[in-house]
Amino acid sequence: MVFFYIIGAVCVASSFAKAYFDTIKAVKAEFIAKLLASVSFMFCAVYAIYNNPQSMSYGIFILCALIFGTIGDILLCLDGFFPNNKSYHDFFNVVGTAVFFLGHIMYMVLLFVYSPISKTPFLLIALPVLPLIMLALVLTGHITLPKVKSYMMIAYFAVVGGVIIGAVSFLLNSNGSAAGYIVLSASVLFAFSDCFLGLTHYCPDLKINPKVSPFIVMPTYCIAQVLYALSIYYII
Repeated sequence: MVFFYIIGAVCVASSFAKAYFDTIKAVKAEFIAKLLASVSFMFCAVYAIYNNPQSMSYGIFILCALIFGTIGDILLCLDGFFPNNKSYHDFFNVVGTAVFFLGHIMYMVLLFVYSPISKTPFLLIALPVLPLIMLALVLTGHITLPKVKSYMMIAYFAVVGGVIIGAVSFLLNSNGSAAGYIVLSASVLFAFSDCFLGLTHYCPDLKINPKVSPFIVMPTYCIAQVLYALSIYYII
């Protein structure tokens, strides 16, 4: 466990470094810091699987989601290398977001597989909450995105909401296990990071300081990924 915590600490420290380099527009340093953070949380998952081989199927699922997140991270960082080439910038941004989105879907599927929603169907009542909030922001003109991308964002946050519902279901069906609380914490932090990032970039009316936002978005995201990896230790 000590090695796990060391790698987790490296991941979180790298996330703060990435945030700092983001604020000073040091693109190469930002890329290296983000890559280190992403590789670190993948190592956390691998180490957790190694130390709890009984969790192999669950752990591999988590690791695959983390890999998608890492690929998305890399692509989203590459757009900064082409500030004057809109086509490259848009390509890396769109593809990176899409790959990142697949990681979210994997988490949602994983949680629904390990905790079938049929056992907690009442939780589905909360599924429209995040999409409806985003829809309200779009319809009131607070979101500065083209219409098609705005509705894609609504779909994105429907999946984010699904991940949280899956995590709550996971906790309830695990009878309050340590893994359940860890997964729920990870899912809430993940959703918070996504929401904060989206509102920072596309809802200028909120006037979120762009120099402060990276220090909130990246660390919460990395802590969430480390927690997902940590949950592998506690799955029986």
